[in-house]
Amino acid sequence: MFRDLVALNSKRHAALRVRPQAGFEFAKGVHMSALMQAEMVRAAALYPIVFVEDPAIDGFRPMALLGLREGENVYVDTDGSWLASYVPAVIRAYPFALARARGEGESERFAVCIDAASDLVSLTEGARLFDSQGAPTEALEQARQWLQQIREMQLRTDVFCRALAARNLFTPFAVRARRGDETLEVNGCYVINEERLDGLPDAKLSELRSAGWLSSIYAHLVSLQQFERLEDGPLEDDPEPGEAAAARPSGSTFS
Repeated sequence: MFRDLVALNSKRHAALRVRPQAGFEFAKGVHMSALMQAEMVRAAALYPIVFVEDPAIDGFRPMALLGLREGENVYVDTDGSWLASYVPAVIRAYPFALARARGEGESERFAVCIDAASDLVSLTEGARLFDSQGAPTEALEQARQWLQQIREMQLRTDVFCRALAARNLFTPFAVRARRGDETLEVNGCYVINEERLDGLPDAKLSELRSAGWLSSIYAHLVSLQQFERLEDGPLEDDPEPGEAAAARPSGSTFS
């Protein structure tokens, strides 16, 4: 999805503008999207949710599976519309993202970045990101606030996944499907082992319940039924009636 992610700078990007999302053509090649733990219950009715190992955090992340081959997203229609009523937060944030920025002798911090190669980025159309004095505009501040919300959700998601890993609940899962004469396979996925979950001591299960994570765990398990949506290729109808835009943050000029 991101082709040229650069940290925003008021001097280098003084004239930069961003057009609002009018469609999701930019995501048509995204076959997996990161999900936050807070999104899992809503997403489970639409997407298969799996976990993948992320070396950057030495742990696991939940992902919405959007296609059965790299470069395939069955939820993006030919006109760029999203064929589901909920769009993952990281996709709604595009063309913005947070990236780690660590200078010599500095503690870890995060910079607001933008995909400079995105069709949404322009020098002539859309909302300016910096004013004539080099200060962030309202459009950029809204983007920053949304990214900060995503970052906070990601931190909670990391804690959630570490708790699952500490209880040895992840098990490898190979995704295989037939599409006509073709066999499709997605490797490197993990799911929660339901037998191990059921076999947890009451104290360990109670800890997951007290943290408010059981709904997300069971949402993930239920979501595995959604693989059927991917087997036939691009969808023709919205799997769940509704407007994708309804799930976007209110007041956000980029969503």
